[in-house]
Amino acid sequence: MNIELRHLRYFIAVAEELHFGKAAERLNISQPPLSQQIQALESEIGARLLERTNRSVSLTPAGQMFLKGSYQIMAQVKAVATRASRMEKGELGEISIGFTSTTPFMHLVTLSLRQFRENYPEVGIHMHQMNTKQQISPLLTGHIDLGIMRNTVLPDNLYHQLLFR
Repeated sequence: MNIELRHLRYFIAVAEELHFGKAAERLNISQPPLSQQIQALESEIGARLLERTNRSVSLTPAGQMFLKGSYQIMAQVKAVATRASRMEKGELGEISIGFTSTTPFMHLVTLSLRQFRENYPEVGIHMHQMNTKQQISPLLTGHIDLGIMRNTVLPDNLYHQLLFR
């Protein structure tokens, strides 16, 4: 089956307006291609979705069911696009942090983690206690995203920032 999101948008507009001309205007397309797309959609799914007369348009029982499903699909597409955008911005997902045994006693670090949890409640934080040298390999392989460690010589391809002395 080859149904595209635009087919659903077109169908929803016609179903809400119950008028091809008004739906076409709302979609900023002309009426003949809209009618053709709706006919193609009906042909693709093998069911009449709309009853058409010279004076009116109404939903068939299959059209009513298809409209409900179309709303659900469009809501799911919007939700997954929003989640992908939020993930790209770092607002949700997972972060793994390596830390040394003394890290929990550093007020700046614990305060920063608490603020991060408050600002990004949908980001899971996974803490892994390991010494400084043990953090280097997992950082290089991506098994941890961030390492909090004592000052040491690091490979050139690891970005590092001195937090405090």
